Amino acid sequence: MDSRDEEYITYGGISIINAVPAWLGGSLAIDLKVKTRISEGSCEMNDFINFILNYLGSRLGSIHGVCVEVNSEVPPGSGLKSNSAVAVGVIYSLLRFLGKDVNPVDAAKLAAEVTRAHGSSITGAFDDASAAILGGAVLTDNKSLRIIKQLNPDSLTVVITGYMERKRLQAIDRLRALSGIYQALFNMALSGDLWRAATINGMLIAESLEYHNALKAIGVALRLGAVASGVSGNGPSIYAIFKPGEESPFIDYIKNTWGYHLITNLVGIRYLVL
Repeated sequence: MDSRDEEYITYGGISIINAVPAWLGGSLAIDLKVKTRISEGSCEMNDFINFILNYLGSRLGSIHGVCVEVNSEVPPGSGLKSNSAVAVGVIYSLLRFLGKDVNPVDAAKLAAEVTRAHGSSITGAFDDASAAILGGAVLTDNKSLRIIKQLNPDSLTVVITGYMERKRLQAIDRLRALSGIYQALFNMALSGDLWRAATINGMLIAESLEYHNALKAIGVALRLGAVASGVSGNGPSIYAIFKPGEESPFIDYIKNTWGYHLITNLVGIRYLVL
């Protein structure tokens, strides 16, 4: 690697608490890697990366002569935090490439500003960007861009399906009506009952946004021993979390119904900030 190259890995994630209803969010890093490489020169970059560069350029002065390459294992538009992982990875590695002082939390705050300005996130998804770069689980106030709690989950297996379905955002206002319930869910997660909060969140998302097949899959996952299961983000991905070695019956169910899946793991904390 050239001395003027900068490489960094961030991670996709799954939802603990959806931040749309109450601006209080929770996200959990999973081992789907987003690799960012910054180098001198020029290359073809997609609209989202160009938006990030222009946004940073408005803060730092115009940015020229850089090539940003991103290789992502996260299915795009899946609710698995792809845009947040890309944004925070590009921001963190680019600022380091430019010789700027940057810490992971500040990079996550900038990523939240970028994704909200871009329109790819309703709240800015500070929780998603924080989990993507910090690892582990985070509970955040997305309005004040504040990390309230970090948790280091056990080493568990995550099975994901549903990500090839169509995203359903027509009924997003139904989520906003659940603000009071979501404040209680957030407090449940804060008190340590992370998996129950995540599952209730996932079922509420499935019901509110009318992912009816997801509700059945969540129910099957729980009956087959999942510690948590739900819809991630605003969908369409469905996840189920198992103790290692206990996921096979659910995978058999998926093979006979959805027909496709990803298997990954939770990612532990990389940076402890609290």
